[in-house]
Amino acid sequence: MLSLDQKLTARIDLNAEKTSGKIRAMTDDITLCLTIGRRPDLLRQTLDSLFAHMEFRHVLAVNDFCDEATSAQFRASCPQGRLVALDHHVGHHPAVDRMYRQVQTPYIFHCEDDWLFARAPDIERARILLGSPHVSSVCWRSLSDYSPHQEIPQRISKNSFQGVAYTHLDSRSDEWHHYTFNPHLMKTELWRACGGFSAYQKERHVSRWMRQQGRHVAYLQDGAGVCTHLGEDVSVANPGLNKIGFFKKMRRKIKKIIFS
Repeated sequence: MLSLDQKLTARIDLNAEKTSGKIRAMTDDITLCLTIGRRPDLLRQTLDSLFAHMEFRHVLAVNDFCDEATSAQFRASCPQGRLVALDHHVGHHPAVDRMYRQVQTPYIFHCEDDWLFARAPDIERARILLGSPHVSSVCWRSLSDYSPHQEIPQRISKNSFQGVAYTHLDSRSDEWHHYTFNPHLMKTELWRACGGFSAYQKERHVSRWMRQQGRHVAYLQDGAGVCTHLGEDVSVANPGLNKIGFFKKMRRKIKKIIFS
């Protein structure tokens, strides 16, 4: 016969299993897709923080820089994941396309290797928003993270879809705010519809295409801001820029003073 302590422990374990099962079920139709390279320590922080809140059955990563240190960190942090093999540097967009071609789920959780997650993203409400013909993706970053000149209140629009409130930046810019590679959830079919990212030179060109389709990035009004950027001053594409991180921070502070 079980003691009271044993019964309580068993009940706690059962509840934990149920909770964990709900998390897994919630992400069974999602593939976590990671772009990684040259920043193994940031990758470790990213995955530790994300996996503290969510579990993924399907995980893919692509290392366009082919460095073994980062690939080894991915295998250590995510043994259930699969690394898309590259034998040479192909460029960001072609690398993402190669990874996305392996996706067999209807949703993609895109993430870079330099983000810190404070809590679990609201996947269920994000799924609802992705049913809107005007939403390209649901971004987990907070609007307040963007530069002050992008935060002018007149440019922030509030909307809702099927009872889910969200915000987005308006369409006065034909280059931004319609798609981002920042952490987000999107439908796999939208990537197929745009013909793959290799057809576009920069992120802003993907955004232009999304704008032409009448789509924008959505931010949950009370659910965005679940992650913050770790790699602001650690560039893998332009390592020389890392030396001027101090000056970039100073410029951001000056902008906040000017626009506040």
